[in-house]
Amino acid sequence: MKRTQLTRSMRPVPGSIRSATCGVVVALVLCHAASPALAQDRKAEEAIKHRRAAFVLMSTYFSRLLQTVEGGRPFDPAQVIKDARLVEEISRLPWEGFAPGSERGETRAKEDIWLDEDRFRALATKLQAKTTELNKAAATGSLPLLKLAFEQTRDACDACHKDFRKK
Repeated sequence: MKRTQLTRSMRPVPGSIRSATCGVVVALVLCHAASPALAQDRKAEEAIKHRRAAFVLMSTYFSRLLQTVEGGRPFDPAQVIKDARLVEEISRLPWEGFAPGSERGETRAKEDIWLDEDRFRALATKLQAKTTELNKAAATGSLPLLKLAFEQTRDACDACHKDFRKK
């Protein structure tokens, strides 16, 4: 069938293709414009989830050590070594979760982290060094050395929480 032979019912309604095309173009433009904002929000949410998960795990194993040094849990050198090793390893994980934009959302992180990033990074580095010392103290099998290293590690945690964590 030639184009000139189209019946009236088969002919496009004037403007319908144009308005449909415009609608699709507008929808695509809006989706494209919103896409970076949505992606940024998703990245921020993932960053917050990442750091929360790392802190929850670190807290779990650190609490076991706390129970041991306070006498609420028997001193088992093999278990203490495992817990201290995990605390040391996990202490390296949360920091990538403090990505730009992740100060928004459901978080207890203060915006000061991004305003005084050098101090925040210094405290994170200090914590990592203290967890390494904690792990070494655990490896000695000495409860008094473990207690001392535990207190120093806890102080490093508290220093960061004091300056950079919402109450």
